[in-house]
Amino acid sequence: MKPVGMQIVAEFHSCTKDILNDLPAIEKILKDGIDECGFSLVGINSHRYDPIGVTSIAVISESHVAIHTYPEAHHASIDIFTCSQERESTNNLLEYFKEKLNPTTTRTAEIIRGNPIEITETNWITDVSDTIGFDIRYHFKTKLLSTMSQYQQIDIIDNEIFGKMLFLNSDLQITEYDAHLYNESLVSPLTKVPTSLKHIAILGGGDGGVLNEILKHNPDSVVLIDIDKDVIEASKMHLQCICRNAFDDHRVEIINDDVNNFLNTDRRFDAVIYDLTMHPETFINMDREEYLEDLFSKIKTCLNPGGMVTAQCCSEYDKDTLIMSERILNKFFRNVRFQTTNIPSFCTSWIFASAQK
Repeated sequence: MKPVGMQIVAEFHSCTKDILNDLPAIEKILKDGIDECGFSLVGINSHRYDPIGVTSIAVISESHVAIHTYPEAHHASIDIFTCSQERESTNNLLEYFKEKLNPTTTRTAEIIRGNPIEITETNWITDVSDTIGFDIRYHFKTKLLSTMSQYQQIDIIDNEIFGKMLFLNSDLQITEYDAHLYNESLVSPLTKVPTSLKHIAILGGGDGGVLNEILKHNPDSVVLIDIDKDVIEASKMHLQCICRNAFDDHRVEIINDDVNNFLNTDRRFDAVIYDLTMHPETFINMDREEYLEDLFSKIKTCLNPGGMVTAQCCSEYDKDTLIMSERILNKFFRNVRFQTTNIPSFCTSWIFASAQK
């Protein structure tokens, strides 16, 4: 079949937030862009989601144009399909959307429709980030696991240098090569202060690496709360090099639940280790700083007097998240400290925090 059109799909990251949940404004951007770039509008259909998000789709004589927004993540997805080989107008429309939605980063793919679309296995997995300005590709000798759980895509690969590597939604979590650097960065601040380490809670940490590290310091009990039991099972099967036998230790309690539910209980701990993301935008429907403030307020409540919290924060290049982390931790805790650890497999140094109730 001969090509019958060109389709551009684009992801706009860190857009102007306020406009993304404004249905009339999104419709106006769509209509004005179509008119300005010389396309012929047939009609527009739009929907505002509850609690947030907008989809607006325009049928044009040349095919269709669509904008779908994720205000909680400051994100917009764009789809422009025209049954024409003339690229200038299509590219102009994409640029118009960039001007109006003001993303800091864009990712685009161009597809010539009408030709077969072939997907080939290339033995590479890409860690895509919209916060540090570059993507990282990892080659794998073997893909040990690739499955979609109830919550996320789980991939475990074997790399020539870094050994076994765990990805969640294409975001690298931990590797066999330098797991000790990551785990020690979360645990070591707890061992440097004269406080009890009898009862510990780990939020996240489904790979078991931090759990294995904290068990070396002989706590009486450790509770690990991770919503996705499939990550834990995958780690038991494929990441023994990282978790060892930590999940089977008699001092360990595993809870598969949202950490917010767990933190609403009346249990108290000497230390809480935050091994969750500082970028929860993909699974929340609110501003991330508001979400994290609420979460760290609950962590403070669950700590015994003088108790410690440690947290993985972000890449050293993710300045916005670092500033936000400083603001939140200083709001609820004292003796807030940050340390930077070079994690070779992350291809960037990583920032960790510790603080005290």
